Amino acid sequence: MATEEVLRKTLKNADGKPFVKYKGLENNFVLEDFEIIFDEIQNDRMGHTSMRVRVPMKRAGFPEDTHSTESRAIALRDLIARRFWESARTHARSPIPKTGGGEVYMPRPGQEVLERACIQVTEYHVEARFTADLPSIGNKVSATAMELLIFGRIATIVSESMLYSAYKQSKLYNHLFTVENADYIRSQLDSRGLTAFIAEGSILPRREDDLAPMTDAVPFGCDPSLMVEFEVPNGEPVRGLGIPKGFTAVVGSGGSGRSTLVDALFAGVYDHIPGDGREYVISASDASFVIDERGRPVNTVDVSAFVEGGSKVQTPRSSSAMSQFASVSESIETGSSLVIVDEEYSHPTVIRRGFPGTSSRETPLSELGHSMGESGVSLIMVTGDESAVRSADLVLMIDDFRVVRADVECTPGRAVFATPAKRYPVSKGMSFEKSRKEVSTSAVSVRTVEIGEQKVDVPMAGLFDMSQTRAVADAIAIAKELMDGSRSMLDVCTQAISQMKAEDSAQDSGTGMHHAYPRPMDVAAVLNRHPGLLVIRKD
Repeated sequence: MATEEVLRKTLKNADGKPFVKYKGLENNFVLEDFEIIFDEIQNDRMGHTSMRVRVPMKRAGFPEDTHSTESRAIALRDLIARRFWESARTHARSPIPKTGGGEVYMPRPGQEVLERACIQVTEYHVEARFTADLPSIGNKVSATAMELLIFGRIATIVSESMLYSAYKQSKLYNHLFTVENADYIRSQLDSRGLTAFIAEGSILPRREDDLAPMTDAVPFGCDPSLMVEFEVPNGEPVRGLGIPKGFTAVVGSGGSGRSTLVDALFAGVYDHIPGDGREYVISASDASFVIDERGRPVNTVDVSAFVEGGSKVQTPRSSSAMSQFASVSESIETGSSLVIVDEEYSHPTVIRRGFPGTSSRETPLSELGHSMGESGVSLIMVTGDESAVRSADLVLMIDDFRVVRADVECTPGRAVFATPAKRYPVSKGMSFEKSRKEVSTSAVSVRTVEIGEQKVDVPMAGLFDMSQTRAVADAIAIAKELMDGSRSMLDVCTQAISQMKAEDSAQDSGTGMHHAYPRPMDVAAVLNRHPGLLVIRKD
């Protein structure tokens, strides 16, 4: 640990010398208002430097009640990350004039409030993890520009995002209270016999970029007979549609909002920022959305509940129906208590029996929905098929985002659901090598992960933020050593995430800038779609 004087002296001595002289900054420097830490300095002007800024809590000034519970702590870290990103975009988006470099970067948060590792809050300090491009002139150190980066740009970002005084209290606490209320409602769903909740007045349609609700959208409403109310920790009670456990069919004409509703329910596994429109659209945190993924590999999955004789299905390229049956089994195997299906993205065989070409060996989800509910796995299905609708426990009709109970005589299906058998993954069939790296995993897009040279698509995983996908990729690198056949798929993915969190939160750890922690089932979703995955069955 060094002083500001040492920092300035180091810069002065390196001024005008080759870029590599910046390596002399790899240290902790205590400045007047914050500590700046250079974890890994770029080798040349084309790279990025990993840095941290740490503000003592006495200086940051965030009251204890802003981070006294897990919900508030996650919400506060999320809010600081948003403000840091906004300030960096305002003050350090482009190079410092007459130099190359000077940009400051932190991943941009989306609409979801996630547990992010780029911000750490303890009783002693607030810390931000980010990258900066160190400034240079002709590949030479520029001490003047570097001082401007540290004492100008970074200091400004710190003052605008990491100090309690920079926030309007009402907006800060509204962010915290919204998240805390949503988490509380989610925690109460099970005891209330519900699997999801949509507050009256929610705005479900999304703008094309998904960063805001659609302008002039019709607010959500429901019939009084379907209304439930939650007392919440902050503010007035929240009222809206409570979707009970069991098999619920959602019906309505084209354009009525059916698909938009279930899309919002799936997004409801996470909390959303105030103003998003879906602040109180809340689902069981382990909900899964299953679609037709014709051609995906299936690795010794137990689909015997849906396909006669399908206790150990293994195929490199599955049919449409089999891809969905496998996805349902995999989701339940990794803890899902709610499965969402939309006929628009499903093979008809999955929805109902009697479709031309359907095998008599296959049992559609609609016939198993009631039994699934009795075993603890709820099903929400968008469908207009009469036989599927009549098999439901509850039928909801939506029209222009208003929901009423449909008057349908229902006869729950008699098929009996059996929980799929656990699988124990082994990594030796997967190649993690790429170029000179023995273990290479990376996020290609929000729902595509590259393992070695193999790209794996997970079109309906619960991933909404690139930081989640990067965390999935890094968790899989950790899981490589855990996949030895002794742990179940759920245990492997849970332990990999826990290990990553421990590494990120360790004192003086500079890792995790790109991490927003995913659910274990979403790590499993990637592994399950890798063609080289091997599994052991112990049943």
